[in-house]
Amino acid sequence: MLSALVALALSACGEDASETAEPQAPTAATTTVRASPASAQPVPTATAAATSAATAVPPPAATTAATLPATAPSPTVTTAVPAPGVAVSKSLGAVDAANAFLDGLTADQRAGAVLAFDSPLRPNWSNLPPSMTRFEHNGVRIGDLDATQTELMHDFLRVALSPDGYVKVVGIVGAEDALAASSGRQLSADNYWLAFFGEPSANDPWGWQFGGHHLAVNVTVIDGRSYLSPTLVAVQPASYAVDGVTVTPLAAEVQSGLALMYALDDAQQAAARVQRPNELWAGAGKDGVTPPLEGSSVAGWSEAQRALLLDAVALWVGLLPADSAQARLAEIGSDVADTYFAWHGDVDAGRPIYYRIQGPTLIIEFATQSRVGGDRAHYHSIYRDPTNEYGTAAAAS
Repeated sequence: MLSALVALALSACGEDASETAEPQAPTAATTTVRASPASAQPVPTATAAATSAATAVPPPAATTAATLPATAPSPTVTTAVPAPGVAVSKSLGAVDAANAFLDGLTADQRAGAVLAFDSPLRPNWSNLPPSMTRFEHNGVRIGDLDATQTELMHDFLRVALSPDGYVKVVGIVGAEDALAASSGRQLSADNYWLAFFGEPSANDPWGWQFGGHHLAVNVTVIDGRSYLSPTLVAVQPASYAVDGVTVTPLAAEVQSGLALMYALDDAQQAAARVQRPNELWAGAGKDGVTPPLEGSSVAGWSEAQRALLLDAVALWVGLLPADSAQARLAEIGSDVADTYFAWHGDVDAGRPIYYRIQGPTLIIEFATQSRVGGDRAHYHSIYRDPTNEYGTAAAAS
């Protein structure tokens, strides 16, 4: 049974059942790239990235608001997704929402939910189920929250993330119950934790962490700007249904990677191909690890190809609220000529794939653990700013 977090979020996304097609391989006839220079366009948002990927790759036949779409999100997704029965002011900021959540906890829960800003426990996150980790997760477990506390956590996640980011995160959490049902493993969508590092404040640096199996969102907030690093988003199964609604949290990441690879010419594709690591180079437990800088140099790419790359990056950066995401994407765009794109796998949208986008302040890795698509598909990804892990550089400055 879905946890209160996921059940509330998905029921708010719409009632109509829908099927989502598997990611499709682009063809020469269907692939298009934007002709206008990236420098002349606004820095892409997560929504813009999904839209651009959809123009480069044939989109699914249908989508719903509960699905992280490969096509442009519906109005339901591009506005805040309220939990049923919970009225939240759009002006409610992350600081206020965080403090409202913390004030709703018991004394013991609050003591466990708030750690020091510079706590050495902050790297305690993993891609593994909690039964397989060598540490206790930070914060309060969502399965231990009552209904009111769960609603308050919804309030916080909705304003601390972008609308698309919120839908993506709760979709990943919901996959845990789907995996438990299909595999018989002792897994639960209740086994995710929310922790704060420092007291949420408009004046002082603070951070938060939300995660469990296949998820670790690490955010630092300084002067109202959110910094996202390191953050792991993964999913298994990649597609599942809740009350007849198909949920595919990372479909856009598959579509965008395929579109980007197919937009390259033969020489660029050849340069991009690398050996795949056994796992992610910079995944969980690998703070400070830098992958080899290899692949196709973006310095030689056209403006349209660079725009597609920034669209792909926006799928991770776009977890953040718009202002913070735009600021980060502008930074990445300023270094785009020093960025490399690496790829392993075919481009038939069926076989396993791996790709990496790496620059002076950026590491993104995406890997399928099996074939692409279907209810047995299994995806991992990581986003890092190696110059500002856990917001330490921003806090120091």
